[in-house]
Amino acid sequence: MGLYFDHCHRGAIGMDLRELNHMGLKRVPERDVRLGDMAYLAQVDVDRAALEERWGGPESVFDGLAEWICFAFSPVEGEAILLQQEVFHPPAPGFILSVTKGLFSVDAANRIVEALGVVEARVSQVNMDAAQ
Repeated sequence: MGLYFDHCHRGAIGMDLRELNHMGLKRVPERDVRLGDMAYLAQVDVDRAALEERWGGPESVFDGLAEWICFAFSPVEGEAILLQQEVFHPPAPGFILSVTKGLFSVDAANRIVEALGVVEARVSQVNMDAAQ
C-alpha cells in the first residue's frame, strides 16, 4: 500500500513539524508514494552529489514528460516527500520538492531542507499557495 494523506486522520492540522529531523526522515521507494496525493511545494537548491553522499543513490523514474532522478522520503506514516530533478533538461538548478498535504507549508519546506542534513541546501522558491 502506498503512502497517502489521510484526510480523516490529520485533517487541516497536518503533522507535528517537530517530528521532522534528520533522525526521523527515512528513505522509501518512490513506488510506495501515491503521486496523486503530492503537490509542488518548493524549489530546493541542493547539490545532487551531496544528497547522494548523505542518502545514497537516487531512483530513476519516468513519466509522460521526462526521465527524473528522485529521492523519496517519509517522515511519518501517511506523509511523503519527493525531491525530483529532470535528468536531461532541468528547468532550474536543484530539485523540485513535492509533499503530501500534511506537509504543505512554508515552515515544513524549511524543516524538510534542514532534515536532509546537507549543509548547503536551501529553499530558493516556495509555492505561493503554501504561504497562505
